[in-house]
Parts: sequence; structure tokens; C-alpha cells
Amino acid sequence: MNLWSIAAAVLFGGVFALFAFWRIEAADSNAVRGVVIAFLFGFYCVIVVFGASGKKRSLSLSAQTVLGVALACAIAALLDASSQGYVLALVLGIVLGFTADKWVEHVQLP
Repeated sequence: MNLWSIAAAVLFGGVFALFAFWRIEAADSNAVRGVVIAFLFGFYCVIVVFGASGKKRSLSLSAQTVLGVALACAIAALLDASSQGYVLALVLGIVLGFTADKWVEHVQLP
């Protein structure tokens, strides 16, 4: 794992812990939740694009899959998901992380 993988895992885990275990009144706004979800997804995309693109790959498939699962679980925590929602987040995170190589090919870096 490289530094970006560790930073992303800490960020996604921190957001998951913050919204899954602590109830914050300021975060009850749908706009705040939407902004945080968009930021997390954008952060994940940046990590995958820069970690998996180019000739030298710095992000392994297992690391990007784990980050995809962490992202999906953090988003489920933001949306106050039930246990079924977390199972769906787990499955979607695995699919997102495992297929990241395919959709990252369509991103053209300057």
C-alpha cells in the first residue's frame, strides 16, 4: 500500500465512524450530506485515476477494491442505511473497486 491508499482509508474510515456512531445535528441537512458524498466519491476517483493510470501502477487491485468498499460503507453511513443497505454497499463497493480499471481507461489526463 502506498501513502494515497493509507490516506484514503483513514479519510473514508473517519467519515464512516463519524456518521455511523456519532449523531451530529449539523449533518442532518441533506445538502451537507450530499456535499460530503460528492467529495468522498471525487477523492476516490482521483486516487484511482492517479494510482492506476500510466505504465507504472502504484495502486493494486486489492487496494482499490478495499477503498471502493470503504467508500461505499462511508456513503451508507452518511445515508443512515439499514443492515441491508450496508450489505448492498459492500457488494457495490466490491464491484466499484474491482471494475475501476475499466472506467479509469476513459479518463484522459492532461
